[in-house]
Amino acid sequence: MEAAAKIFAIGNSNAVRIPLLMMKSLSWRAKDRVTVRLDEDNHQLVISKASRKRGYPSLQELFSGYNGDYCAQEFAPNDRQGRELI
Repeated sequence: MEAAAKIFAIGNSNAVRIPLLMMKSLSWRAKDRVTVRLDEDNHQLVISKASRKRGYPSLQELFSGYNGDYCAQEFAPNDRQGRELI
């Protein structure tokens, strides 16, 4: 699929409008995160959907090393461990 597009200015940046038919074909929506890569050998700008949203890790990632062996321990609130002020 190919379509003509025009580069236009938005503030101090530039943008290219992606036709709706292409957006639907790729299952992309407005505000989806994309990765923009410059292929200097072929003089092409390659846009692909970002693999994962940046920010907080998923629960699966947070617990990936957890094996279930943790056991909470009691502690006495009067036992100082470091340089706490009471």
